[in-house]
Amino acid sequence: MSMMSSSPVRPRITALNKLLELSPPRVRTGGPHSSRLNRKLLAWLPTLCWLVVLACFSTDVFSADHTGRTLMRIIHWLYGPISDPQFQFIHFLVRKSAHFFSYGLLSLLAFFSWRATLPDVRPWLAKWSGLALALTLAAGSSDELHQRFVASRTSSPWDVLLDMTGAVFFQLLLMAIMKRSSQLQAKRG
Repeated sequence: MSMMSSSPVRPRITALNKLLELSPPRVRTGGPHSSRLNRKLLAWLPTLCWLVVLACFSTDVFSADHTGRTLMRIIHWLYGPISDPQFQFIHFLVRKSAHFFSYGLLSLLAFFSWRATLPDVRPWLAKWSGLALALTLAAGSSDELHQRFVASRTSSPWDVLLDMTGAVFFQLLLMAIMKRSSQLQAKRG
């Protein structure tokens, strides 16, 4: 008599799939309402924490003067002295790339938060990306508005545009990765 299991074969989960949770979220019915609410609130924790970090980045502590002094020490330690125009260019690139990547990350975190809040069997929906981009736009705009009231900071709509460029780039990258992963899983089938 054979002791074979009748359970279906589960597809192999790669590290990338596990990291990005590319398998579709399970849509659960029934169960205690509070446990579903707790799961949804927990899914928002990384997004909310990152919003707090971004709010801290909007303060005087992260003004160009402060980040410039720190960056100058790092560059001098690594490379020795450089000219002021070279430093100003590097400092500009570091600060602007921080906008691109930090708001890109916010859009990714928000995507997964919305995905947990509004579950579906599909791994990617334009609705989740759209909501993530809307949250990113609100956060970037609020950040620039806040900076108008901080004496050592400047406010610029160009920074909001840069924030959104990073967010859209990250959303497109996420969509491509998730759709490609879905196609590969379907082929393995």
